[in-house]
Amino acid sequence: MGRQEVSEGRIDLHLHSLLSDGLNTVKEIVDLALNREKLSVIAITDHNCFALTKKYIVEADGHLLEVLPGCEFSTTYVVPGGNRTEEIHVIGLFPKGVNPQEFQDLFDPIAEGKKRYIAAILDQLHELGIDLSMEEVMKVKRETGYVGRFQIAEILVTKGYGRTVDEIMDRYIGNYSPYYISATNYVKYADFRTVIQRIQMNSGFPVLCHPYSYHQMSENEVLTLIHDFKEAAGGVGGLEVYYLEYTEEQQASLRKLADEAHLIPSVASDRHRKDQPFADLGGYSFYMEMLKAL
Repeated sequence: MGRQEVSEGRIDLHLHSLLSDGLNTVKEIVDLALNREKLSVIAITDHNCFALTKKYIVEADGHLLEVLPGCEFSTTYVVPGGNRTEEIHVIGLFPKGVNPQEFQDLFDPIAEGKKRYIAAILDQLHELGIDLSMEEVMKVKRETGYVGRFQIAEILVTKGYGRTVDEIMDRYIGNYSPYYISATNYVKYADFRTVIQRIQMNSGFPVLCHPYSYHQMSENEVLTLIHDFKEAAGGVGGLEVYYLEYTEEQQASLRKLADEAHLIPSVASDRHRKDQPFADLGGYSFYMEMLKAL
């Protein structure tokens, strides 16, 4: 199935709000998705927290939009055959609703480790001649308590170290930066398999996020990651195939891998900022497959 064959009702199952590191409120995201983009299904998937607990449907001029609760879970994945761990992201989609308390034990250890992680990033930046204090970072911490690399990048843009958040991420602190620091060295994220199984125990549908975007993972390691996800999910899961930042060739490759692993393709923008677009494909049939699998 090619891109032209997923042109029916548009979906976007990976969106971030102000609750974590996005720059739109949930209401603003929903308004844009409904009135400007005419999407059919979206999921609000903030990092390690829930912006919504129940699905709801909104309507404008006869067009309906389903809004799903979700979460982008950070997990600790032990790379087979190596002596390293990677922070791997798994989205949980909850069309039947969710009780956040069922995941609180996974979220509680994150805050303390995040402070150590940010301190390590600031030390690295200092070695590069960039002085940024913890106090400056904490001043822009979200009211929700969220703080992370995007907040650091925003500050560095205001200080003139780059023109955009993406430039700062690529140059200094992002997954593709030569100065990348793994969060799993400091943050106690829950085990990869534990998270997948907990999602399913709570009537959720797990989706492996952006498999080509992890730091220094080889092609064989990505293949093993997808296989391990399939095994942990018992064959009932999804793979982000139509990820907005990937080329058509990358998407075609991931579609083949999803088909081989019997994982349902997902459509995702991973939208954080106001100037970023929503996913530009269809994909409603994939969403229906997910509901059927649940």
